Amino acid sequence: MDRATVDMVVVDGDRHIIVLLSGEMDRASSPRVRDRLRALARRPLVVDVAGVSFFDSEGMRAVSQCARECERQGTALALVGVRPFAARMFRVLGLDRHIPLCATVEEALWCVVPRTDAEIRAWLDG
Repeated sequence: MDRATVDMVVVDGDRHIIVLLSGEMDRASSPRVRDRLRALARRPLVVDVAGVSFFDSEGMRAVSQCARECERQGTALALVGVRPFAARMFRVLGLDRHIPLCATVEEALWCVVPRTDAEIRAWLDG
């Protein structure tokens, strides 16, 4: 019996989508997560994986496939809250060259959402 072990919350923003994941990204859960993330790739995605306690190769592949779908759609993907072991695996596999590993949602948004001139001016003045 195939039991998904990841919970997913999708927060639809004005110019982006934030996805909160918790559980284990493994062979059982990854296909469902991959399909849902790829369906959301029409807009910039920030995926918060701070609640993901385990990534296996299928979990890494699901994130990589989502990043490729984002690229095809002309959007972007960034990860937030990647635990140290998973971050090391993303780096070993070279996935961090295509998928930003960010410390905060704000940092991730700077990676995936094109900023307006007014936002950049406010940040510089801030």
